[in-house]
Amino acid sequence: MQVTLQENEKYRQFVSDVAKELGVFAFDAEDIVWHYTNGPGFLGILQSATIYATQVASLNDANETKYATDLYKEAIKQLIDESAADAEAVTFLTAVQSFVKEEPNTPNHGTSKFFVACFSGDEDELTQWDRYGKPNGYAIGFKARGLVREPTSQLYRVVYDRDKQLKAAKEIASATLRFYREGLIGERAEKPEEWAKIFFAAWDGWVYKLAPLAKDAKWRSENEFRLVHELKFSELPDVRFTQKNTMLGRYIALDTPSWLKRRNPALPIAKIWIGPGNHPAFTRISINLLLEQMGYLNIPVEVTKCSLVWP
Repeated sequence: MQVTLQENEKYRQFVSDVAKELGVFAFDAEDIVWHYTNGPGFLGILQSATIYATQVASLNDANETKYATDLYKEAIKQLIDESAADAEAVTFLTAVQSFVKEEPNTPNHGTSKFFVACFSGDEDELTQWDRYGKPNGYAIGFKARGLVREPTSQLYRVVYDRDKQLKAAKEIASATLRFYREGLIGERAEKPEEWAKIFFAAWDGWVYKLAPLAKDAKWRSENEFRLVHELKFSELPDVRFTQKNTMLGRYIALDTPSWLKRRNPALPIAKIWIGPGNHPAFTRISINLLLEQMGYLNIPVEVTKCSLVWP
């Protein structure tokens, strides 16, 4: 009793359609997105020609995907109320509620295959410097078209529109029930509880891709973009580990193989900002030498116009 390749493709296509409706692709390929980081992060990216993507459950904010999950749980609850006369639907949807309930010792998405790298649509932005670039920070501007790696590893715009989010959550809840029932045939119909678990594990694996792309409107000022990468089985040896404040986290270093075909790997870098707290004149010289050393030509390097004093 397994989910078939055809069913998995159906789930993937549904998630792709919902993503388009949400507006996650509403940006121009020539746009520049900005990654704010500290000194070690900046050097790591430039010298390795890779971008670090963090496993979604290991992001700095442990509640990064809770917002979207809560929207989904509320949509499931509403669907249960609407399906009160349908005992089979209520039984399944009640089981779904238990599937998405987070347990501290067994987090649902601790083994999620999705890894995320974060960017902002705003350059030289005060809040970004304060949050990610102190005391000696940098902002690397990447050309959006260079971050489109492959169908399972793409750049998306984060959605803050509550109405769009609620509409998507309702569509996903309805599709959860619909796809479960479509698969409830043959042996599965004889063991609906077993099929419910198998189906939801596969379904959640696809739908959860959308979770990092929805955030509360109060974060709209971040104007965030995210590169979401689906880990392949062959990439398991490439996963690296880092000690965070509250957990041992995971990340993977992503290159941009489709950007430039040359002997030395290159990232789609368009511009670099030197953040507050650096000795700008000396630092600019060092950055230009580093860029030359790494084979980057004519990359503009500017000094922040923002003024911040660290405590």
